[in-house]
Amino acid sequence: MPDHVIIPGFPERLLDIATKLVNYGFGIRKDGDIWVITYPPGDRSGYTDVGLYEFDLSTGLLRILREEEWRRGDIYRYEQFDPRWGKIVYGLKQDDTTIAAAGCGPTSLAIVLQYLMNNSSRQRDASYAISPEQTAKYASTHGRVSGHGTAGDPMIRRIRERWPEFDGVKVTLAEATDLLEEGHLIIFLCKGCRGYTRNRPAHRDPDVSYGGHYMVLAGVEGASDTDRVYYVVDPGRNEKRAMRFIKHRELANHTRGFWWVYLLGEPESRVSRAE
Repeated sequence: MPDHVIIPGFPERLLDIATKLVNYGFGIRKDGDIWVITYPPGDRSGYTDVGLYEFDLSTGLLRILREEEWRRGDIYRYEQFDPRWGKIVYGLKQDDTTIAAAGCGPTSLAIVLQYLMNNSSRQRDASYAISPEQTAKYASTHGRVSGHGTAGDPMIRRIRERWPEFDGVKVTLAEATDLLEEGHLIIFLCKGCRGYTRNRPAHRDPDVSYGGHYMVLAGVEGASDTDRVYYVVDPGRNEKRAMRFIKHRELANHTRGFWWVYLLGEPESRVSRAE
């Protein structure tokens, strides 16, 4: 991974986000008490620059980064029912169901690995494609539970056996939130959780729910647990019906685990390796 950019006075924990933005052509400078983010010439957002105070820097930078990554396709929302792999049997037994029916775990893993292998903080000649077909083949012997779906721990903790460049660890919700603020992606297992398909939730009821489903968290906004909202990348439905946001209380009360997959060499020792 290339060295982080050097920006005097910039918070160290946000340097990975800053490095990705700079590699996309953005500029970052301090102007008095304000951090000024300059957009690349002709950026499709229509912006030329924005100013962020220190207390808004984490949320503002992450929002800019994710919007740019969505536009460029660097975060790709694989769908488990995609005809390219949806009908492929997921597992080794004759009566195992397909990726479309039970492959949300390996599809979420593919979303994260595809991002890590191709995002702008890495050397371009290190980029290569990965698909749910490949991750489902791996998870067939690393987590597949016939008749139930996928066990998260064996799928994530043994990832180096298939992709030696990467490792994974189970984390707490608090650790997941910190990692999200720094620009990382987190896989999570929803159990009866409810979320939102459009816009950022304010005072309306959730409009999408799952009994048991793996998805990916891609960001977080809000300063406290009562108002935190998380970005979701949902592989289980089409664009209009997929979950896009979820509140903190849902993650606190209706999940069975959070997992961080990372490039070897990242400071994994700072997480608790939650059980």
